[in-house]
Amino acid sequence: MSRNLLLTCLLTCLVSACSDSNNDSPVPPTYTAEIRRTDYGIPHIKADDWAGLGYGFGYAYAQDNFCVTMREVVIATGRSAELMGEDEGDVESDQLFRFLYGDKASFKEKFVDALPKDTLDLTEGFTRGMNRYLEETGVENLPEGQWGCRNAPWVYAFDNVDYLMFLGSIALQGSSNQGILRQGLLSVTGPSPSAMATTPSSAEIATAAVTLDETTAQLRNPELGSNGLALGRDATKSGRGMLLGNPHQPWFGNGAWYQAHLTIPGVYNAAGAALHGLPFIAIGFTRDVAWTHTVSYANRFSLYELKLNPSNPLQYDYDGQWRDIGQQLVEVLAKQPDGSMATRSYTFYTSHYGPIINLKNVEEALDGWPMFNGSVLAFRDANLNTGLRGTGQWTKKAQATNIQEYIEALDAIGNPLFHDLAVDRDGNAFYGEVSAIPFVTQEQLDGCVEPLPSLGALLSESTTGVLVSLNGADSACEWGTDPDAPAGSNLYSSAKLPQIRTTDYVGNSNNSYWLSDANNPLEGFPRIMGPLGYEGLQQFPRTQIGHVMVAERKNATDGLDPEPLFDLPSLEGMMYSNRVYAAELVLDDILQICTTQEPSEACAVLAGWDRKVNLDSRGAQVFTEFWQVIRDELNSQFQDVVESDEFWKVDFDPQDPLHTPAGIDTDLEVNRQRVLTALTIASQRLRDHGVALDAPWGEVQVLQRNDKNIPIHGGPGTAGVYGAISVGLSEGGYINRRAGNSYIQAVTWD
Repeated sequence: MSRNLLLTCLLTCLVSACSDSNNDSPVPPTYTAEIRRTDYGIPHIKADDWAGLGYGFGYAYAQDNFCVTMREVVIATGRSAELMGEDEGDVESDQLFRFLYGDKASFKEKFVDALPKDTLDLTEGFTRGMNRYLEETGVENLPEGQWGCRNAPWVYAFDNVDYLMFLGSIALQGSSNQGILRQGLLSVTGPSPSAMATTPSSAEIATAAVTLDETTAQLRNPELGSNGLALGRDATKSGRGMLLGNPHQPWFGNGAWYQAHLTIPGVYNAAGAALHGLPFIAIGFTRDVAWTHTVSYANRFSLYELKLNPSNPLQYDYDGQWRDIGQQLVEVLAKQPDGSMATRSYTFYTSHYGPIINLKNVEEALDGWPMFNGSVLAFRDANLNTGLRGTGQWTKKAQATNIQEYIEALDAIGNPLFHDLAVDRDGNAFYGEVSAIPFVTQEQLDGCVEPLPSLGALLSESTTGVLVSLNGADSACEWGTDPDAPAGSNLYSSAKLPQIRTTDYVGNSNNSYWLSDANNPLEGFPRIMGPLGYEGLQQFPRTQIGHVMVAERKNATDGLDPEPLFDLPSLEGMMYSNRVYAAELVLDDILQICTTQEPSEACAVLAGWDRKVNLDSRGAQVFTEFWQVIRDELNSQFQDVVESDEFWKVDFDPQDPLHTPAGIDTDLEVNRQRVLTALTIASQRLRDHGVALDAPWGEVQVLQRNDKNIPIHGGPGTAGVYGAISVGLSEGGYINRRAGNSYIQAVTWD
């Protein structure tokens, strides 16, 4: 049992309300919670009801991270420029959130009032807990530093509507509030009288396609991913379920994890971690069930190409009739250096699908009103209300006593962008792409995305299907309605989304649903449900190594244990094996090519490298930079795969997706020169940054804290390292990773 670091404290707050002598006045609510902190300061919160649980959790969280979420609340409520000033705040973000949510009164009416009581009690309690911490501490005593807010003018006692705006905004990080899309929504200037529609040449289309392929890679951040593994009773020694959760999130700031244990006796008892500011356990375990997530790149939005009226650029064709494009003026306040307030205005142009978007930041050819083809693009977001449904879904998941109840909790479709993996104590495992996906069928994708050289086909092919532009002139291309989905959502219901229930195992490492059970692929689903690593397509190297390691463990060929199947030590050993799968595929051929040339330091170092990213591995930096050169030249910018008809000795085979492609075709002179050139570039990069080619990995990849370098094992997921660490080369090495192994859990039952 962990020793207590702090005395147990009781938080009791009697909230007073103004009243007169009328005895019918409502009784003021009472918020009570018990907070106990164990080793490393992990809070254990116990309360009698949802309001008290939120209250205790909000207070404990605020003690550790008040300023992180306070800042996000200011941003989500559209007040950052008003409270922070234009230099620190973000006028455009404020305008976008004001457009999406309206003012507080309209947000409350549209989104909040329909929420269930448990959700409102939990979030109201969390809000009050954070505010109590602020009241007791005072703004003058809040933390300082990068994540602090001492004496910050933007700190205030926010209410539950403000807080729910923040919760709603989290779900938009893969759609309206994603960098490229946010910029596009705020780059629309309206019709240009000088713009004329023209027919693009084949050369212009080809150039645009290349630029799109490179630029829209920003829509997918390969640094933010995860591995998840759910092992059923047939894959474990004990016959119980086992779960590995390995998210690759930032270690600091609003995207980081916060570990906690939350209990309402007899109702809710979950331990694990929440992303900063969430009032529930997001990934974790109970006495019966354990679950985790991995980031999914299913489509969360659609673009619609609107064909404009040549006589009126504020009208678009819809089933042969002209529809008007509306205008909505949004105004926000921006504090000036002298303390005065200025008004900053932006006009959103709106269709019945949603706002008009200008993707000139992706490709210049997509600029203009109209664009080169006489159209503009509209944007429709599937996640506008997902974040608020999510609170109820996550608390219900943690109340499940078995996998079936867990699956039933997913019907709310409160998951904005994650694959879901879970196990129960009886050894039932589950995988599901049960998240917010717009109801667009494969027939619609085939019929509503016109073939090249259309804009829709250009966008789809250049982004591997992550950007989908449908024909906005045809009502048959509208999102459909699933009667089993949340009312008014136009989403797929849980039953129509890819999922597996098994007693063997399921795993996911950010590819699509296709190979989540490598032995029984999921097939026949529309591409919108998983464009990256879609059915029959090449998989990320992390996906491959994950399944390969499971197969080796089940056959006891991995050297971790002479007996097959998993127990906790072997699951942990697999997680920290630090194998570099790309090196396992190509290093022998690299070394063979090295023998045909004058000896080089890079070749000598790679010959002695153990092909891992352990702290004592020497040479990992050479392969890391080498593989980055190869990826820059040959990979699809949108994926972690090297796609080439000439590089691989064994080309990708959809019948053997875990072991292909493999090897370098060393018979081709172009590949021999490619390898030698990449080694030269890699060596020079390392020398230019003061990194010895044979330095131990633990001296090269570090986290800097308090003037000390803390060695960090693991490596780039793009090279097939399961325990991914994302950090670019800088002076002295790979310093202060951006994201990677974060809250890691290995769970089973005895």
